[in-house]
Parts: sequence; structure tokens; C-alpha cells
Amino acid sequence: MADSTTGDATNDGSTPDNVTYVNFGTRKRVTTQDEVLKVDRVNHSGSSMSPAATRLVSFMSKEVDAGRLARGRDYAHAGNVVGLDVRNGAIHGRVAGSQNEPFAVLIQLPYRSNDDVGQVSEIMARTPNAIRDARDGLLPVRVLDILLGEDPDDVRFSCSCPDHAPFCKHIVAVVDRLAARMDADPSVVFAMRGLSFATLEQSMMAQAQEASRDAYSPNSGLDSAERNQLFWNGRGLPDIPEPKIAPALEDSDMDLLRKALRSVTHTNLELLRAVSDIEELYDFLVQR
Repeated sequence: MADSTTGDATNDGSTPDNVTYVNFGTRKRVTTQDEVLKVDRVNHSGSSMSPAATRLVSFMSKEVDAGRLARGRDYAHAGNVVGLDVRNGAIHGRVAGSQNEPFAVLIQLPYRSNDDVGQVSEIMARTPNAIRDARDGLLPVRVLDILLGEDPDDVRFSCSCPDHAPFCKHIVAVVDRLAARMDADPSVVFAMRGLSFATLEQSMMAQAQEASRDAYSPNSGLDSAERNQLFWNGRGLPDIPEPKIAPALEDSDMDLLRKALRSVTHTNLELLRAVSDIEELYDFLVQR
């Protein structure tokens, strides 16, 4: 219930000038629908998955039979995946099955040296909008090759259950949940190699300077005409950022405004009238 604060109020809650001043408390920023991550939005037809999630699912689906695929997805959607731990080079999953103890699933990524992982920042430093696209789950093909693997044989899947098939229903369930997490949070793909967006951006800044020097080097692989064109025209620039538009008054802390106005007002009525005037002025300026 809202608290009504008035000065010289009448019995019906209104002031003598027929204006009711109501304090609904501190305004809070409302998260928009676009900012909400939906973990379960993976569409296994591949149309709505990120490239990384699509590649992971394709590595499995080429080898698994239809029965285990259906049962594994049922397991995933029923919540049988009780553990999913993403580590550097491997993913450990735990799936509750027919026995008392959950079965252990291991997804082992191909070995990558420090130089191999370093190529990720080098490639992205030479790609316009690389970080922005990466946060949306869009990665260059070569980066996906390094982070995940180039073909199904690069990734090893195993499970502690007695099913000797290459892909049991427990592996399918873990892959399903891992793909959903990757699709919802693109940073998971980099966490598989011990990377984060913060460390990646720092490395990219250093790589960008080196890439700029290499572009004009005689050993760059470019002929003189290409180097001249690059010198005068430069590389492609990233898109101009599009800042979010937020209504200033709605996102402001009205308590701070009232605190500031107390130094120039003498009564609560004057204070509330001043706040009301500011709100009307704001509405007029933004033409609402």
C-alpha cells in the first residue's frame, strides 16, 4: 500500500489545492526482456542455437541412435543432470539414473597449447566487432576450431554407466544441458579453455598493436599496393556502440532528489510540490 504524505491535508486525503502527493518509494530499474537469459531456449533443430552449441550437438548427434537421443533429452528436460562442471579442457557431468549414485560423464576437449589458445585473441583482434559478436555467441570459424575442435573425433565422450554404446543417454543429457548453457551464456565457451571476456579483451588490446605493426611489415604477405591501400584506407572499424536508452527520472533515486530539495523548501508540502514540478517539467521536455 502506498504511503500518502501531504501538507495540511483534508480528511479525504486531498490537499486544499485538490492535489494529492503520493510517495511510492524509491524507484527501481526494471530489467528489460532482452536482458533476460533463457537457459532452456535451445532448439535442437539448430536454428536458434549459437554456433558453438550447434557444433557440440552435431559432434554427438552424428553417432548416437534415435532411441538413446530421445531418452537422453528426456533425462535432460526432467532434471536428471545433477552436476555440470566446466573446467579448462574438460566438462564433468553427473546424471541421476537407475542406480543410487549418479553416473559420471566426461567430455574431453582436444589438447591445446598456450600458443594455440593465444591464437584466439590474435584472430579476434584482427576481426571487427569481435568482442561484441562473441558476447552474442557469434565466433569466427577458426576460433571455434581452437576452442571446441574441428571434427567429432577431436572430442572424447565417456560415461561410467554399463552401456557400451559410443553415446549413451547420460552423455546425451549432459550435452543437451551443456549446449543450453553455452547458448545462454557465450562466456562458457571461453571458460572451457580457461579464458574470460576480461582476460580476452586485455590480450586483444596487446594483439591489436602487434597486428597493426605487422600489417605494414615487408613480411606481412601483402604487396606494396595492398600495404599502401591499407595505410590510406585502414582496416574495417567496429560498429558505433548503441547505448541503451533509459528514462532518467524513472531510474533516478527520488530520495536523493528530495534530500537536495530540503535545503530550499520549508515544509513537506513545498517539497512535494517541487518534486511534482520537476516531474512535470521532465515530462514536458521529453514530450511524454
